[in-house]
Amino acid sequence: MTKLFDLLGKEEAEAFARKNIQVGNVYRIKMDARNGIIPKAGATSRNKFFIVLGFDDDGNVYGGVIINSNINPNVPQSVKDWQMPIKQSKYPFLEHDSYVDCSKLKCASPERFGQWKYLGFMEAADVSLIRETVRSSPNETKAHLAMFGL
Repeated sequence: MTKLFDLLGKEEAEAFARKNIQVGNVYRIKMDARNGIIPKAGATSRNKFFIVLGFDDDGNVYGGVIINSNINPNVPQSVKDWQMPIKQSKYPFLEHDSYVDCSKLKCASPERFGQWKYLGFMEAADVSLIRETVRSSPNETKAHLAMFGL
């Protein structure tokens, strides 16, 4: 099956991404060390669920948070304390109850948008709560938050 992004050139695909990605959208995307994600042994990237929370001034980078299946017991307490539980019963795109990692914004770029898979969206009240939680995280800086309008 041919994907829309296979038919579009790189510039057209990026323009489409900029127009259609909104705060609160959830995507499955490949992430790696450039996004602050450590791949599992032997891999170069990992598929993660990414919630868009903001955009840089140029619309070239998206700031957001990831959804994890569980809380990694090996991360510092300052990361564990900023995990927000979400229910699969509320968000059917989840396979099970999960956690939103609000400890620090991750960055993603639309340059590989064709590899992104739209999953759904978070309710406005939950997006607001997530954004406020990220803003209050001790792991974030005011400059990094401001970069994405947070």
